[in-house]
Order: sequence, then C-alpha cells, then structure tokens
Amino acid sequence: MVRFTVRSLVLMVVLMLGAVTQALAASAPPNDNRDSAQPLGALPVAVTGTTVGATVEVKEPPSGCARTAGSVWYAVSFGSSPPGEVGVRVQANGDLDAAVDVFQRQRSQNIPVVCARTDQNGVGDTTFQPSANATYLIRVAERANSSSGTFSLKAFVVPPPPSAPGPALPARGGHGNLDSSFNVEDAYSLHLQAGTTYKLNLVKTNDGCVRLGIFPPGTSSFGGDAAADLSCAGYRLFTPTVSGLWSFLVSAAPGIDGSQPYWLHVAPASSLEMAPGISLPNFAHHTATLHGNLDTDVRLFRFDVTTLSDLTLFLQTASDKSFDLKLLNDQGRYLQCDCGSEGEETIRREVRPGRYFVVVQAENFESGPFTLSRESRTITHVHISFDGSGYEQISPGASTRVTATVSPAVNGPVTFELEYFDPVERWQFRGYHYAEAVNGVAILPFTPPRTGRWRATVVYNGTHAAAPATSGWANLLVAGPLTQ
Repeated sequence: MVRFTVRSLVLMVVLMLGAVTQALAASAPPNDNRDSAQPLGALPVAVTGTTVGATVEVKEPPSGCARTAGSVWYAVSFGSSPPGEVGVRVQANGDLDAAVDVFQRQRSQNIPVVCARTDQNGVGDTTFQPSANATYLIRVAERANSSSGTFSLKAFVVPPPPSAPGPALPARGGHGNLDSSFNVEDAYSLHLQAGTTYKLNLVKTNDGCVRLGIFPPGTSSFGGDAAADLSCAGYRLFTPTVSGLWSFLVSAAPGIDGSQPYWLHVAPASSLEMAPGISLPNFAHHTATLHGNLDTDVRLFRFDVTTLSDLTLFLQTASDKSFDLKLLNDQGRYLQCDCGSEGEETIRREVRPGRYFVVVQAENFESGPFTLSRESRTITHVHISFDGSGYEQISPGASTRVTATVSPAVNGPVTFELEYFDPVERWQFRGYHYAEAVNGVAILPFTPPRTGRWRATVVYNGTHAAAPATSGWANLLVAGPLTQ
C-alpha cells in the first residue's frame, strides 16, 4: 500500500500547478502581459496578433468601454516632438469582438487615455494626442462574451485638418484618399474670375456621399458655411460673384469603412456644357465623347420646333455605358428623361412650337463616345370631301371632285380609297388612287361608274419632315329623282 504524507501531497500539488502554469505560458501569445508588450517602433506601423490563449493579469486595468477577457499588449514611445494626433485601428477577424484601450505608462501606473470597441464589421478606431517623452500601451482584448481570434492593428500619425485656403489645385485635378475616421478632409485652392462659369466634377469610386464645399476668397477657417456645395459628389456648374482665391473642401462620407479615393476637377465651362449649347438641326447626328471621370461629364444641345411635331431623340452608345438623355424646355423644366439604364436611350413625344434643350450626361462617372440624333416631324391632319362637303348627292353620269386637305399646308403624297355599298354584303373596296398634295391640297376627279352609295377616305403618306395622317369618310349618293 502506498502512503502519502501531507508534505508529499503539497509537493505534488505545487509541481502540478507549475506544470499547468508552464503549459499556459507556452500557449499564450508572447505579448500576453504588459511587461512583455510588443514595441511598435516608428509610425506608421501595421502588425497582426491573436487573443487565442491570451490571459488576464492579476492587476490588469479594466477597459474603459467594455468587459474584457484575454488580452495582448503593444507599446509605442514618443520623444520630445510627438505628433499632434495618433490613430489606432483594429480589424478583428472571424467572430472576434474586441476592445482596444490606450494607456499612458507612468512608472508603475497605467493611466487610461481612450477606448473603442469593434463594430459589426470588426473595425475599432480611436485616436489620442501623445505627450512628449511618454510611452503608451495599446491593449487589444477580446470582449468577455467573445470568441478568441486573430486581428490586425495599425498605428499611424493622423494628418492635421486642412487649413484655408488650401494648396493650389493641380492643373490635372486633385486626388486623395479619405476615410471617415482619421483623414476626413482635404482642401485645395484655385483663382477664379467673377462672372466666369466653371465646371466642377467630384469623382468617387466608393459608396457613400463624398461632399464638396466651395468657400469664397478670404476664408480663414472651414468651420463656417460654404458658398456652394456638392452634397454627394458628381457634376455642377459654378459662377463666382467675386474674383480671388477660392477654396474647395472635400469631405469623406461618414460611416464608410476603408479608404475613400476621390478626384476633383475644375475647369472653365464652354457652350459645350452651358447655354446656348450645341446646335442640333433636324435630322442631324452629333458624335462626341464624354469623360465622366474627368471634367467632360455633360454635353448640352439646343434646337427649335416651329410646328406641333412628333419628336424622336435617339442616343447611341456602347451597351455597357450608362449615359442619361434629358429633354428640357427653354425655361429649364425637365420634360422627359431616359435615365438610369445602359446602352441606347430614346425619347419620343409630341412637342409644341418652341425652343428646347437636350442634355447628354455620363452617369456613375462613365466615359465613352456617343451619337445623338434628332428627328422632328410636323404633326398633320387630313380632311376628305366631295366637292367640299362631307356628303354630296349627284345625278347618274355626273362627275365630282374628291378633295384631300392637309393641315398644315404641306406637300406630299396622298392615297385615296373608294368603296361602293352593297345592301347585302355592305361596303366593297373599289380601288386606290394616288395623288400629290401641293400646299396642302390634292384633288381626284371622279365620275362614278354606277348609281348607288359611295364613300372615300384618304391617307396623307407623310414626308421626311411631316408625319402621316388619315382622314375619316366622306359620302356620296349617285341617284336620280325618286319615281313611282
């Protein structure tokens, strides 16, 4: 029988606890404790880490924004000239929900500075303003009810907010990458002439509304209201009221994860984009190219209509290009838009006499060639009569005139159709007759070959510039006096 003394039992427990401690230490991340925090070095820096196997120290400080479990530590130090602001971003992978805390180390104390939790996308962002000659500890801890997992951590100097008026806008446009947490705004400046109209195009590739504020000369801070803006990127015209150095402030879309690249283009506008626009004669074709990712986002066309007309506007472009086709009157009222689709676009409608404008605009910052054609055909009406009347009676053997009257008084071919009435089988076709309307009138001399009831209708066949039309019926009775 084996006998254990109290001393031997205590020794066994100590040995077992030591083995467990060694096993846990062997599986924990190397930066599991504050004293073994991983140095980050010079900023910017990006590292990867894990909370798998991480533990909680006996005297570990609590988080400022969440209940936490296992954690890992990083350290960053600053000299006598620290940056104005430092950003920290954690991207948690898998099912890890984490909290990131920043502490300032003061001897044996860790002073809480700032804290952030990862969101539904696993991203946690925070910033702090470091002091000179100080060391900061960054702790990434899994939340108390979270799974363990891996993550990436970035620490970098946050660029200072732009100051007015901003650097000069390059001739080829301004380009940058914003984000909704750290690099929120960029500014540019450009000398604009009062009374000169400029075209502005703010191009973006991400979701969300990247904004543009336009500030007048003399602006010392971007805290006030802009003189004009673009609320969600895109294209607009702008005409300054004073000459001088104007400022352009580009602001990131809020709540959008990741980088938000943009391009800003500003250039004087011309009659290609603004009134009076490009003349578009009837039956003309105009070919051009739009660069919606630069400063050629719009083409403006003008045309006149002198009579009530059927209008067709046809826009040809590649099947994968998204261009909008818009019709406006001369007071700027939108009459019709074929918008929001790719490839060919068509507008067909009846228009009254007047002055009209057509806009072709690239959507979604699209680029490519297009051809715009216009066809306006006068709407016509045609009337049919026998000797000027809708109903006439003549004697057998007499002649009459079948008259087609077209309004407006246009020229063009017409087709008369004659029918004869049979009391049993009803109306019977008796032939077509062709004539030419001159100044709106075409006449067909007609001698009925038999007595009885006749009727006629006419079709104005139309021309290149005039639409076809069809009349009603005119009636003719060929009969002598009634006899007993």
